[in-house]
Amino acid sequence: MVWITWFLSAISIISLWLVGNKNVWGFVIGLVGQGFWLLYTMSTEQYGLIPGVLVYTVVYIRNIYQWRQDG
Repeated sequence: MVWITWFLSAISIISLWLVGNKNVWGFVIGLVGQGFWLLYTMSTEQYGLIPGVLVYTVVYIRNIYQWRQDG
């Protein structure tokens, strides 16, 4: 089951890298990743991760909105 944490970390790193390169797919991958983080959180009963998942989701959505307004 350790591979799941590596997978989730990879998704997060890739999304941040793409956003840093001004690639909108970084936001899409980041939002999908948050869904996986939420599933992981619920399945492992690590409920302390839920606030982070919610905050990251809000920030991704906010940043997509900002990019669309600026572009």
